[in-house]
Order: sequence, then C-alpha cells, then structure tokens
Amino acid sequence: MNSEKISPAHSVDFNLVRQAIVDRNHILWGNEISLASKDTHALPQSAYSEALQRIARRNALNPTVSHTFLRINQAALMNEDLHKHIIQTAQSLEKHRHPFTLSINNPLDALPGPVERRAMVRQLYKLKDQCSLTLAYHNYRLDTKPADLLIDLKLYDYIKMPFPDSALRLSLNTRSDLFDRLYDRMLELISATRVCFIADTVEFADSAVLAKNLPFEYFQGGYYSPADRL
Repeated sequence: MNSEKISPAHSVDFNLVRQAIVDRNHILWGNEISLASKDTHALPQSAYSEALQRIARRNALNPTVSHTFLRINQAALMNEDLHKHIIQTAQSLEKHRHPFTLSINNPLDALPGPVERRAMVRQLYKLKDQCSLTLAYHNYRLDTKPADLLIDLKLYDYIKMPFPDSALRLSLNTRSDLFDRLYDRMLELISATRVCFIADTVEFADSAVLAKNLPFEYFQGGYYSPADRL
C-alpha cells in the first residue's frame, strides 16, 4: 500500500477551521472541520492528525457536541498511519454515540492509474467495515458524470453540493430548466442511493430560501454561520 501520498515530515502552514451545518429549521445539526492552507493538496499527515486529536478532545469535553465532519483529501487516506488514526478516532467517538463523517475531496487526477484507484476503493471499504463512521462526497455538481466518480455514490451517506447560486438565479431569470434538472437529479440520487444532500456555500438570505426549495436536508455557509478558526 502506498503510504507516501502525504509525508509526516513535510511542513505546510495550515489553520483548523470550523463551520456549522444546520437542518431545514436552521437548528444546529453538526460542524465541519477543515484545514485551510495555501496548498491543500500537500497537507502533511500531522495536519490531519492534529485535526483528529482536536475532534476527539472536543467531543470528550462536550458530551452534547453535534455531528462532526472532517474534510480530507482523498489521497491522504492512502497513508496507513493516518488511516489507523481515523479508525481509532471514529471508534472513540462511537463509544460516546458521537457521529463522525469524513467529507472526502475526490479529484481523480490525484489517483494517476487503475492500481491507485483500486487501492483507494479498498481503503474506503476498510473504513466502512472497521468502524461506524459515515462518508460524504464533497463537491458534487450537476455536471458530475459517472466517469468522474471513483466509486458508485451508494457507498456515501451524504453528498455535499456547492450551492449553484448565480447559475440558478440566471436560470430562473431566463426561464431555463436548470432548477428542474437539478431537482430531478437530486431526487433520482436520493431514491437510488438513500443519501442526504447538504447545500454548501450558501451565503445570502435569498440563496437560503432558494436552497430550501430543493431537496436538501442540511445547509452550510456564511449565511448560517461564518467559519471560525480553532
């Protein structure tokens, strides 16, 4: 198994960032932890390990903490030490009935060939088999095609979609069918995979109204809560 996708010795400046996720009634449902850096594709194992440690401490100190997401680059999962740390964190949270989700960035260009892609699929299934964590497909778009996917979306529990605010506004103003196509595609995926959709990057009040007219279960963005550094 290739464990050099991220290097423990590689030094990169980063910040841990937290943003709230709310339900359809705008009640806090969870938080997503992400790592902000100028080069997010070169984040070291130590960065993700620090995030996992922070998540574990926060949940131990706050027994009422809500659902926790950790955004992670897909290639980072190839590191066996990090893989074990994720499982240990998920198992620790499970004991306290704290749900834990990996929100996975899925650029296929990070996996250069079929050997690497098969190895990544095995890693994803190992995560699902060895602990109770859930998976979110991060950055799904209406134009995402089956060929863009590493694996069928049935493996995922959530789909995070950047809210196509300007495109939808233009669609409604020009009476194009984008809104209807997006609605139908979401319903199709919900029926086929039983996933829940999360609207990401919702920044304005009228955008929030528009998002609620689509079958999103949860919402995230500056309109609901600005991101804050940990």
